[in-house]
Amino acid sequence: MAEDRQIKNNNESNQAPVEPRERVDTPAKKKAAVVVGCLIVVVLVAAIIFVLMPRDAEKGSDSSMADAAQAIENEQPTAEQQAAAEKGTLGMRISAEGYDAETASPAIAHISGTSDAGEAVDFCTALTLNASTRVQIDPGAYEVEIIAPINADGSMFKAPEPFKAVVKASGIAEVAKKMAFVPAREANGAVSDAASKVAQAMEVNDGTIAENAAEVAAKNAAVAS
Repeated sequence: MAEDRQIKNNNESNQAPVEPRERVDTPAKKKAAVVVGCLIVVVLVAAIIFVLMPRDAEKGSDSSMADAAQAIENEQPTAEQQAAAEKGTLGMRISAEGYDAETASPAIAHISGTSDAGEAVDFCTALTLNASTRVQIDPGAYEVEIIAPINADGSMFKAPEPFKAVVKASGIAEVAKKMAFVPAREANGAVSDAASKVAQAMEVNDGTIAENAAEVAAKNAAVAS
């Protein structure tokens, strides 16, 4: 018995001490760690997209509403379009055979009267002879006086008698008149009267009459004197 106990003690003393094992990362463990890391990244990206999506949708909604409002505004007529729709048109076709637009004083229409709204109207506008001249004007009843042009050689045209014109909203009142040619030797005081009317017309010029119109009329009238 004592011998057996001695042998057992000797065997235990001869055994080497057990050291703790070091942790070894196997390929399987590394792969699992990569997969977990990827999942974390995917979750984070999904969370960011989820947070940003409502804001983008809200911006898109605001943009769509703004576009719709702009489209509605564009469909509505502007103040100028509404004003033009409420006006009428006075068309004047005045013919004058032998008229030279390059050297003669301009033909002018003096339009005066009262609109349907009760407002006084008084202005002068240049005419394109041998063609139709159209003027937008408030609806109303007007008198039109034609101021005849004076040619460079002192000859002129006999203006038609003043005439009435009734203009309706969105309507067109057309008037056609013809002026007869008057030689310089027969013009006499008529050219001076026409030149004086051109000078007066400049005071109520609607912007279509050339600034030198009165000067040209006076110069041409002097040739006939």
